[in-house]
Amino acid sequence: MSTILVVDDERGIRALCSDVLGRAGHEVEAVDSAAGAVAAVSRRRFDLVLCDINLPDQDGVSILPKLLTGDPPPAVLLITAYPSIDTAVRGMKLGARDYIGKPFSPDELRLVVQRALAEDELRRAHGELTKRLAYGSMIGDSPAMQQLRATIGKVAQSDATVLITGESGTGKELVARALHFAGRRASGTFVPVNCGALVGTLLDSELFGHVRGAFTGADTSKRGLFVAAESGTLFLDEIGELPIDLQPKLLRALQEGEVKPVGGTSAIRVDARVIAATNRSLEAGIKTASFREDLFYRLAVITIEVPPLRARPGDIAQLARHFAEQAALRAERSRLELTDAALAHLAAQPWPGNVRELENTLERAVILASGDVLDVADVAGPRSVTASPTLTTFTGDQVPTLDELERAHILRVLQLCDNQKTKAAQMLGINRTTLWKKLRQYGLEPE
Repeated sequence: MSTILVVDDERGIRALCSDVLGRAGHEVEAVDSAAGAVAAVSRRRFDLVLCDINLPDQDGVSILPKLLTGDPPPAVLLITAYPSIDTAVRGMKLGARDYIGKPFSPDELRLVVQRALAEDELRRAHGELTKRLAYGSMIGDSPAMQQLRATIGKVAQSDATVLITGESGTGKELVARALHFAGRRASGTFVPVNCGALVGTLLDSELFGHVRGAFTGADTSKRGLFVAAESGTLFLDEIGELPIDLQPKLLRALQEGEVKPVGGTSAIRVDARVIAATNRSLEAGIKTASFREDLFYRLAVITIEVPPLRARPGDIAQLARHFAEQAALRAERSRLELTDAALAHLAAQPWPGNVRELENTLERAVILASGDVLDVADVAGPRSVTASPTLTTFTGDQVPTLDELERAHILRVLQLCDNQKTKAAQMLGINRTTLWKKLRQYGLEPE
């Protein structure tokens, strides 16, 4: 049942609306003036307001701002005679949902009201969906996470470029997705690209597209990710890995809103919000001439720093339970409980790999668990692989070289990640290309 306010100075119209809408199961209140309407909406919340444009004390359009109050505001339908249809259209531009012309039949009234209420229900459902998409994976109620969500809420409605900083594994892409789904571009596409995964012409083509014959193997033209993210968001992860020769092209795309495909002669207009992320210091890159200063300032219009997990230990128990539940679903086994001792142990760890490391730890614990309870022994096993690195006490000539230490550390991280090289690279704080080079250097991967 919906609550509906009818505002009309004609007794017959008020009676007709009250009878028809009341029979349809709605709760109806009727008033005969603008002052009565304002008093009614200040007293209670309505789902819909039917308001005549020609009222004795004030016209219906002029009181729209006062009618459209509340959270959410009611849907407003204007009642108009034919000569004032232009005024009704002006009212729709100010926030009215629709209008109905006098005289109208009971069927017309039912139809227009039903349509407006259905649209409102869809809007509310869409709002809840985008809210879940935006914040559903951002688990934690610590002050740091509350501040992060508040910042996202403020920044999401803007189209300004955003630079997300933070250690590897803190959830920078989750923040980027939240900015997308909480903003006005939520109905558009979220397009992520890892700038460290591709090099040279491949990355150029991926971002900006190419025309047929632009290079060997370019048998057809291809639109780039800037075009694919039209009216949506382009997320540039590991922006610090972007080759220096591509940085001027990205700068132009940000400044001018246009891209030129590889091998193309004309530019293409694009409308995509750009969000970038890095776990490296771009300021340090500026000093070593590996990152352009003008591009840095264009990307960092707004900077959001994602806190490391050790800065919000109060969230670890909640995260651990969530990851254990998700891992149990993937493993198709019953839900597992974590003991207080296990949660205390997890909360006491430094987590250099941050949330990603905690998630991997819980997944491994769930897979290897023999019962339905996870205790300290279950969650401590993986931590032995990724504990904060310390130097063993060496004696005599038994001192490993830096290469030997690095090789051993890479092997341990690969073991933790079940040999998934993308995850291992992220945990090590390097890109996948660098990891491949080190694997070949240490004879862990064939040439």
